[in-house]
Parts: sequence; structure tokens; C-alpha cells
Amino acid sequence: MLSTVVLFISATLGFLCIASMHGENKSQDRSLINKYLSVIIAFQAFRFAVYGFLQAYAVQNTGLLTNFLDVCVVALMPCFYLYFRDLVHEKGFEAGNLLHFIAPTLLVLIFLSKQLVFPETGTVVRKSFLVVSILLYALYAYFGFRLLAEKVWRRRSEINAVQMQNELIRNWTILLYAGFIAIVTIRITTGFLIHRDYHYDTHYLWMTALIWSALFVKILLTPEILYGYGFLSRTIETVTEKMVLDTVWKTDGPVTPVVSEKDRKTGERISPTLTELIHGIEELSFHSHAFRNPDLSLDDIAAALKVPLSHVSYIFKYHCRESFSDYKKIVRIHDATRLLESGYLNEKTIESLSQKVGFSSYVTFYLAFKSITGMPTQEYVKKSQFALRKGKG
Repeated sequence: MLSTVVLFISATLGFLCIASMHGENKSQDRSLINKYLSVIIAFQAFRFAVYGFLQAYAVQNTGLLTNFLDVCVVALMPCFYLYFRDLVHEKGFEAGNLLHFIAPTLLVLIFLSKQLVFPETGTVVRKSFLVVSILLYALYAYFGFRLLAEKVWRRRSEINAVQMQNELIRNWTILLYAGFIAIVTIRITTGFLIHRDYHYDTHYLWMTALIWSALFVKILLTPEILYGYGFLSRTIETVTEKMVLDTVWKTDGPVTPVVSEKDRKTGERISPTLTELIHGIEELSFHSHAFRNPDLSLDDIAAALKVPLSHVSYIFKYHCRESFSDYKKIVRIHDATRLLESGYLNEKTIESLSQKVGFSSYVTFYLAFKSITGMPTQEYVKKSQFALRKGKG
């Protein structure tokens, strides 16, 4: 009875994740949500719901359905790897990705046909299926680990807001990969090692459901993990009543304790208009070319906003998680990405782009661009062109 409850809870959480990912929400850009992760979540939620129903109502003669659901789990192994890969490269769907599903699909078809046509060979088929499945699990576990270790878990940035996103995705992928390994371990050990009949024992499915419940809860509590590394740059492009760079600003209190009496008094004066002032800074950042000035200073920001310099200084000192220097880098790299996406390199050079957006040298531009976007300029252009073609298609 308890296992049935666990299955239904996990299924419900999975369906809530799907609804959250693909429901009507104007603040979301659903094109950023990885399709492979959607498939994994939807299949697992459906599978848990089916088994929960079968257990609750003691339905008999469901061998074909349950066998189909169990063996199809093998086809999810490529989905895990492709999700991790696209999280890094953000290439979207490619026809070549289908090659990863040839072996699992053949395995499923052979298993089911043998079970239906030659049921007397059931033990041999199950044994062969288990061996091949273990090989596939090991293969994709190795590829996934190598990719994550090289491209995700070691990813660093000097920009605090970008590093926060890096850490968020790193923690999420570690959790998901650990869950993947745990689920594979459960799948291999239950039945074969416990009962030695080369069959996956669904009496232990509740253990897998518990792991997935934890993953579903993580997604529901921190949905930003669904958007990958493009979340920061895409968020900048959408100017709403909310803070554009909400990971940069801190409005519910100072970033560091205010120790100066002068700063304390300044904070009291601007407290009623803090949000308005930050919106003004963001308006200046993303709707003007003020940051293209390589010598832009806090004095220039204050003059443009028509407020005392002390107000702007206080905001960047106590309500911005970035230094003013790093904040300028973020805004200028955003400006550069907009120009790149509009075809700036068709007639101009990257060196001229670095000067146009306000960098003093190409080297500092290159380092800042790669740190914030996670890729060199040329790779970013290719990704943008791919996204544009995909949108038109």
C-alpha cells in the first residue's frame, strides 16, 4: 500500500513539472527548455501513474503493458546524455541525435517480439536483454560523466551573477547524474542479484519513484535550472516591470553590512525609491548607448539619472552583487550579443565590435565575452544563426 502511495505522489509531481515547464506563462521562454528532459519526465510520470493504478486496483493480465514500460526505460539512456550535451552546447534537436536511439529501439523490439512469438525463450531473452542493457547504461554513464566533468562541473566565471548560474546548474547536474546512477543500480540489482531470475523486479519500483520525487521537487522549487546557461542572457533581453538582472541586484537588504554612518543615512534617504533607482540604472543600461563609453563612471550614471553621486555609489556598493566594473562588462557583452545577432560581423570585425561596445582592448572583450556567455564570439554567432533558422522553421 505504501509503495502505491509513493508511486502516485511521484507521478503527480512529475505531471506538475510538465505543467510548469509547458504551461501558459508569459515570463517563460519555453524554447529554452530541453526537449529530452521533457521526454524523460513525462515518461517516468506516466510509468509511475500506470504502476500505481495497477497496484491500487490489483489489475491482472497486464504483462505486455508492464513489459513494454520496463524495457522502454532503456531508450531513456540516450536522453540523459543528449540533455547533458545540449545543456553545454545548446544546439537543439539535430537529425544525428536519432542515431543514439537505434540500438535501444532494436533492443526493445527484439525483446517484445521474442516474448510474444517465442515465450518459451523468456529466460534467455531476459538474460540477454539485461546484459545489453548494462552495457548501454555503462556506456552512457561514462559519456555523461566525461562531458559533465569537463564542460559543466569545472565551469567558472569571474562574474558573480554568471557564477551563481554555473553553480546552480552544476549542483543540479550532479544531483541528476547521481540519481541516474542510483536508478541504474537499483534496476540492475533488483531481480538479478536479489532473486537471480534476470528480470527487473517492479516490487522495488517505489525506490526509483522516491529518487524521481526528489528530482521533481528540485525542478519545482528551482525552475531556472531548466533554462541552461542561456538563462542570464535571455533574461536580460526581456524587460518587464521586474528587475532585469534579478540575480545581480539585492533589494531586500544590503549585500554587506552598512558600517559607515554616512552610508547608513544615505540608505535611509534612498530606501523609498530604491527599486525605482535600480530600474533607472537598468533602463540606462539596456535602452541607451551610455555603456558604450569606455570611460563611463558612476558620475555619468548619476548625471543621467539626475540624482546625487552618493545615491548611485550606495546602490552599487550595498545592493549590487557585482562590482561596477563587472556590471559594465555584463551590459556591454549583452550589447555585443545584440549586435552579433543583427549581423554586425557581416561587414565589421570582432575587434571593431569590442571597441564599439566600450571595451578598451580586444583581449578584455574576448575574456569577458567567453566568461559571461560561456563560448567564444564565433561559436555564439553559429548558435544564434542556428536558433534563428529553427525559429523560422
